Amino acid sequence: MKLMTRGRASTLATLAAGAAIGFFAIGTTAASAASPAAATVTQHYSLAASAFAPDGLHNTADDYFNEWDPTTLSNTDTGRCFNAGLSLPPKAMLKSITVYLTAGSAEMYFEINEQTLATHVGSELINFDSTINTGTPAYTSITQTFPANTIVNMAQNAYSSGVCPSGNTTFSGFTITYTLPA
Repeated sequence: MKLMTRGRASTLATLAAGAAIGFFAIGTTAASAASPAAATVTQHYSLAASAFAPDGLHNTADDYFNEWDPTTLSNTDTGRCFNAGLSLPPKAMLKSITVYLTAGSAEMYFEINEQTLATHVGSELINFDSTINTGTPAYTSITQTFPANTIVNMAQNAYSSGVCPSGNTTFSGFTITYTLPA
């Protein structure tokens, strides 16, 4: 009789363990399906003014200055611009850009462009002129939204930025907000 009781007890223990494992596996799968996975991850790409190179010097009697700490790009000539290439992550969906500047008595032009290299065609994704500050120059920022569904395609496109500060308006840098598939 003892053999039969031990056999039944071990069978019951085995069945209970199997049921627990099955319940855990099904419960975990159901819980995973019930909680949605993150579809995208938000990231940022920042570039300081010190990364920009002169577009052209034009009137060499007028000075420009590319300061490092804190970064500031200034220009006393109204026709001088500065450029920087961008190394954006492939498949990033561009959302917005915040441009940091000291608004002075002159406008500052800014743009982000996309160039399709094989066809030698470019398009401006973001472009704007800052507003003029009629009082004391003040540090500020301007945020712009990229066109809907702007996805970085590094297989065929190159991306760059251009800025034209003038007078006592200076440029400090920018931050692009983008999302990536999870």
